[in-house]
Amino acid sequence: MCQARLELCQRAQVLRHRAEVKCLHLLGFTQCLSSPNNSQCFFYNKKYQKKQDKPQLLIAATEEQVRSVDVVQQSKNIGVAEREHDIKDPVELEIARQTLTFLNMEDAVTKPKPHVKIAQEDGSCPAVERIPDLQGALPQATLLIQNLQEGEVHAVHPELGPGGSWKPNDCQARDKIAVIIPYRDRQTHLTRLIDFLIPILQRQRLDFRFIVTEQYGNDLFNKGRIMNAAFIFAESLGVDCVVFHDVDMFPQDDRNPYSCPPGPRHLGAFVSNLGYQLWYKEIVGGVLAVSMADYRAVNGYSNQFWAWGGEDDDMGQRILSLNYTIERPNPETGRYSMLKHVKRKRTAPKLIYKLLGNSANRVAYDGLNETDKWTIRKVTTRPLYYHLYVDVGPVPEEWRAKA
Repeated sequence: MCQARLELCQRAQVLRHRAEVKCLHLLGFTQCLSSPNNSQCFFYNKKYQKKQDKPQLLIAATEEQVRSVDVVQQSKNIGVAEREHDIKDPVELEIARQTLTFLNMEDAVTKPKPHVKIAQEDGSCPAVERIPDLQGALPQATLLIQNLQEGEVHAVHPELGPGGSWKPNDCQARDKIAVIIPYRDRQTHLTRLIDFLIPILQRQRLDFRFIVTEQYGNDLFNKGRIMNAAFIFAESLGVDCVVFHDVDMFPQDDRNPYSCPPGPRHLGAFVSNLGYQLWYKEIVGGVLAVSMADYRAVNGYSNQFWAWGGEDDDMGQRILSLNYTIERPNPETGRYSMLKHVKRKRTAPKLIYKLLGNSANRVAYDGLNETDKWTIRKVTTRPLYYHLYVDVGPVPEEWRAKA
């Protein structure tokens, strides 16, 4: 029960501006999980903080009160009605409404779902499209949570092993995957993404772990090199395939399969900020699943793109040049929300377009086989992910001059 309330507290934190949520865990997360009567969520009006030491409590949402229609109605009055005067973005307002709907947790708290037999006759897990307990369309309210801490996520998911690893216990996983997340300066996005993906990958009955690959130092970014380094590390873990996943991409439906594909699969094809349109055939950015053999066949990502832009389009051209078909999900189930962030312009567009003009010709010599282009300086095994620090070498002068 406490875990359900912890999730309620986390999800409800999106009520900002005049109405906010504080979760008080009187004995801390670990003890709370074993002592379910010591956690409450309090809704309070932020403006009272400046007038008195203790905020005026408007709602104390305990396990019993969460199921009360009055609580839901009051929270709507406090949350949505007042937020409508503060928020102009209709998408953000809809996310707030979804969050308030989540407050009616009667089914989640008091009516556990009946056990569904998952394993097939041979004990293996079914293909993702045949798993009966997927949810379909996913609420996007959690995207507004700020400052979610790694310790909070791990407390809610104590079942995870080192590096955020997990495998199902009700069937034999078909696929062992590694989710590779290229990272720089977006800690709040990273924690939210992992928190969001964990239950999806668990429902899909995948044997998974997370690898966060970060460039050492603050020089011009080289995404291709840190991806290649992470792939080499993933090979050492014995995975069947990798899913390259941008830190700001959140799936809108758990029927979009993160399992190992027969050929390169562009999961992140239909994205909110692109109007859910597929703009050109080579696009593979955002979220890309690929088997270990196929990644080696295309020689991984190019090592020659610096700063921002170009390496994903180059990868798409590599894939097509070797006569692969880029698989994409159903446009309805394959949608993603992209978190808002500061857009970075392409640093050297002329250099990028020149490289893209001969992508197919560089496959043989520019990529994964150039292991001297990067060095993994440090690997840290954290509760939620493996953290790689990758030295990508010196920046070529022609790129630095354009920076």
